[in-house]
Amino acid sequence: MSPVRWEFHDLRVSAKLLSSSKGLAMKCQDFSSVLRAFADVLDVAGAVVGRDQIIMFVAVFDAHPASTVSDLAKRIASLHGSGPTGSPSLGEVARLLSALKNLLNKTAKTSVLTDVTAIEKLLHDRASMEIGAFVRMTIEAAVPRRPTGKRGAPGVRDDLVIHYKEKLEAALGDEEKFTSVYNDLRANAAIGKAEIIALAKQMTGSGARTEDAALKKIWNRHQSLVVFKAKSRATGGRSAA
Repeated sequence: MSPVRWEFHDLRVSAKLLSSSKGLAMKCQDFSSVLRAFADVLDVAGAVVGRDQIIMFVAVFDAHPASTVSDLAKRIASLHGSGPTGSPSLGEVARLLSALKNLLNKTAKTSVLTDVTAIEKLLHDRASMEIGAFVRMTIEAAVPRRPTGKRGAPGVRDDLVIHYKEKLEAALGDEEKFTSVYNDLRANAAIGKAEIIALAKQMTGSGARTEDAALKKIWNRHQSLVVFKAKSRATGGRSAA
């Protein structure tokens, strides 16, 4: 019986694209494609946590599609502050990028591997920073600042609050669906502090003073339901024995 051979078509195509770039610097939109293909590989391999971390991280490059990876790396390195720490962290993504670099080692151009190494180093330098906070920081850096009027900040985008409230509440208790919506919420450049705090208030009934605290409240509501369901299944299993 011949051995099982796993082939990942999307990653091979992406690697081919990177190896035939004819000396041109790699664009962020191309790197996004490679990362998404890598996420598919992780998914097939059953590494769901790693897949979700890569999908969250892709938003950084989606926000700068026309930039080169090397230019983006320099801009990120110049950003001040390290942001809040937490899990999942940039250190975890850095380890995944190291694995990706090993996969591309014999197919990608040297310049591509150099870019991946540069991004990997940036993540190691901020290893304890939480992925979502890093994504928001880099996306905000790409969005032109709107002039602020004398009367203060603009009002809350109620349409976005309603949209995400409906999607999040529909996914409560489902790890995969909720994580997907939650990651999309955190990576959405149109969502600001005011919207996230309002969303947390509507979903949990309690207020929060900071964006990170509001996000934690939203996540904790989901986790409480997950734990409750797990305990209910465990209790039911013992009763039936």
